[in-house]
Amino acid sequence: MANVLLTWELGGGRGHLYCLLPLARALASAGHSVFLALRDLSRAHRIYASVRAQCFQAPFKAKRAASPIEPSRSFAHLLHNTGFDDADDLTRRVKDWRSLYDRIRPALIIFDHSPTALLAARGVPAKRAIVGVGFTCPTDEYPLRDLQSWLPGEPDKMRRDEDRVLANVNRVLAAWGQPPLERLAELYADVEDTFVCTFEELDPYASRRETEYYGVCSETRGKAPVWPDAGGKLVFAYLKPFPGLPKVLATLQRLSCSTLVVGDGLDADLQQRFQSRNLHFEHDMVDLLQAAKICDLAVLNGGHGTTATMLLAGKPILQLPLVLEQVLNSRAVARLGAGLAVPVARLDQIPQQFHTLLSSNTFGKAAARFAKKYAHVDPKIQIARLLDRILQVL
Repeated sequence: MANVLLTWELGGGRGHLYCLLPLARALASAGHSVFLALRDLSRAHRIYASVRAQCFQAPFKAKRAASPIEPSRSFAHLLHNTGFDDADDLTRRVKDWRSLYDRIRPALIIFDHSPTALLAARGVPAKRAIVGVGFTCPTDEYPLRDLQSWLPGEPDKMRRDEDRVLANVNRVLAAWGQPPLERLAELYADVEDTFVCTFEELDPYASRRETEYYGVCSETRGKAPVWPDAGGKLVFAYLKPFPGLPKVLATLQRLSCSTLVVGDGLDADLQQRFQSRNLHFEHDMVDLLQAAKICDLAVLNGGHGTTATMLLAGKPILQLPLVLEQVLNSRAVARLGAGLAVPVARLDQIPQQFHTLLSSNTFGKAAARFAKKYAHVDPKIQIARLLDRILQVL
């Protein structure tokens, strides 16, 4: 049996924890020694309480780059803005990851949105595999593709930006006596396997060759969702804190629907302020599959897991994206015809878009087509197939 380390470095919320949960449980059940290096240990201890595994704090940079590249248009920009802008600082975090590897001595490391951990693993005697949604698994190309291609093109600038990040990466590798990368995407390409846990329609790198999509492999457990008994359509809202959230909640409160809000870190005072006859908050995680099955409409920030779950249930979605990955998910849903998006700068559009979604069956039909296409996809079977591939890597 082998030591297997699963890592999560970038991104917020519970999605990454639930993505790694079934893998950790399956590997432990197969007799392997499982270790987890996770960005958020406060939630991990509760979510992984039933898993035979040891949890460690993942090294990560809490603050964004001093001079972030805006708008962020490629995966190189994302790396720059989350810690690859400063070679000296990056070297320190690589050292922390290397210390963790020395302590655990893993035979296999599985990386979920963990670029610094991936960089630190070069030269370490462990096999490497990447798991994640399409956005966090960039394809091997130079330059890395423009993820906001609807904006005016800046190919020369994007190449310069990417080359600058690559130079920082190679400085770190030189300090550890490792050969340089020829291109930044090589960091993600030079692994034993990549497990893309999404659907082709939601993958911003959908032109991947010979890619097997595993769908939604995360494990989400929670209590049964309970809506307020106020009549009207049943709306499920899964929202994160952001400056415009009070305006969103006030709008949902005024609409003649029964709305259940599940918040990821919502302020208690905010919940008390907007709790009403037709708008209720749930403090704990709810069963997303059950919520998707029952609701008439979902209001989301564009997170991958909740978006895919609603589509698989054939439910239309109103998206309020906050970051680039969520923007891309929102645009994918719009391309499917299964939902609409409202930019956070135009929250006054919510009532109109809300009415459009509920007054037309076009969006629900489009979501139902997606659900029918993937009706055969069983998460338990997908997880079992994923585990088989991981064991082959081992």
